[in-house]
Amino acid sequence: MNISQIINSSIISKNNFSPNGKYLLVPKGKNLVLYTLIPDIKKLDKILFNSTINYIEFSPSSEYFLVLLIKVQECYIKSVSKNNFEIKIKEPIYSINSITWSSNDNNILISLNTYNAFHIFSTQDEYENIEEELDNQNISKYNKNFKAIISNIKYQNLPQGIKFSYNGGEFLAIIIRKQIKDWVEIYDTSNYSLSSCFICNSVNAENIFWTKDNSFILLQENINYDCKLFIYSLSGNLITILEPYKNSKGINKLDISPNGHYITASYCDNKIRLYHYLSFKLCKELFIDGLIKPTSNKNKFFFEKTVILVENSKKDEINFDHLFGKDKELFNIENILSKNIFSNNNINNDYISNFSYSFNSKYLAILYTKFPNIIIIYDITAFKLSFLIVFENNIIDFIWSPCNLQMVICTENEDKIYFFQPQRAKAFKLPNNNNNQSNNSVNEKNKLEKSVVFSSDGKKVLYKNNKYSFFLIEPGSDI
Repeated sequence: MNISQIINSSIISKNNFSPNGKYLLVPKGKNLVLYTLIPDIKKLDKILFNSTINYIEFSPSSEYFLVLLIKVQECYIKSVSKNNFEIKIKEPIYSINSITWSSNDNNILISLNTYNAFHIFSTQDEYENIEEELDNQNISKYNKNFKAIISNIKYQNLPQGIKFSYNGGEFLAIIIRKQIKDWVEIYDTSNYSLSSCFICNSVNAENIFWTKDNSFILLQENINYDCKLFIYSLSGNLITILEPYKNSKGINKLDISPNGHYITASYCDNKIRLYHYLSFKLCKELFIDGLIKPTSNKNKFFFEKTVILVENSKKDEINFDHLFGKDKELFNIENILSKNIFSNNNINNDYISNFSYSFNSKYLAILYTKFPNIIIIYDITAFKLSFLIVFENNIIDFIWSPCNLQMVICTENEDKIYFFQPQRAKAFKLPNNNNNQSNNSVNEKNKLEKSVVFSSDGKKVLYKNNKYSFFLIEPGSDI
């Protein structure tokens, strides 16, 4: 386990890492620092911009990165290997809202507030021109190569309401709003020509998905409306509608398993439902309250037989114990937790606040607000509860590695970071943070700003400890 502390970062997301896992961007205010991570962390460049940095993103090839400055309505494209390489985009100047790369390095998509549209810029010609002119001098180019304009966009915060297809991003699907109705438009990304357009049955669609084989489009209804899930073919044929269940407001989170076999939805009735990706039939229904057995005492709950991992605050570890005898099928979690932990259970509207798949789709980790300090890990291949990880503090965030069976978890405990593998689990003490605030109200606020992300190669973890710093962690394959 190797932990490095990097001070003064204002943004933490998967965009800090390059797709190949070799580079790291650390923005703070107007400053941006570029690090290389291989073989060791090393500062490559420090760049000062003329306004606060609002957004960063590497290109798919990891050779370039873009920086968005909303206040001055500017976007810069820079190279990780050429310090004097720069493309500056300040056209159009109407109202840049958000920006993202296309599925390759050749285009960027800019969303505009004023016109409910986004403009697609070609960057390929500019790359070639700058390569010819580089001669040990700073080259700044204004990119004015409009490739296409898509109007009537419904959501201006990219990539909300817009999704590239899997395996190369051959197509782009986007929700638009015209004639007081929701439409889906599908574009061929080779030239951004319109391939298909169809009107939707939704009242107010808020999200769009591709199935992993790119055969179907999923359109999710807004949670404040009917909360239906509409499945369409690429030609616009309505295949089926997944309706809300009785006494349920609908879906609060939707995802597709990494192997593409299951469309997974957590409903507001505290159930997770798995639908087959071809038939769209219900395969399995996980009722979390069915795994949790309440007793006559409202503060006592029983779990089905499984493996319980319990945090030990006196040691930097989590006890990994089979806490059941052969004849015992239930376990009372009050035996291992202090009584004050149950004060969080009086939540009127319990729901599944988060779930996450392991990279191979074997495990589904679930956080249930009735038990905000317990991660429930369900084995999808065997349809059984496998692990419970019990913490002394509420869980803020967790995520699986994108390429191995390792999960990282952060809680309200400022001093520790937690790693889980099916064979073991451990807590690691973080270095002292010299920028910790002494004001308790500030610390309370910062707890809500914690987050954790893996690099795409699974070798590095960024953990945001508070609003002033984050940690770069290299957990290794065996914790």
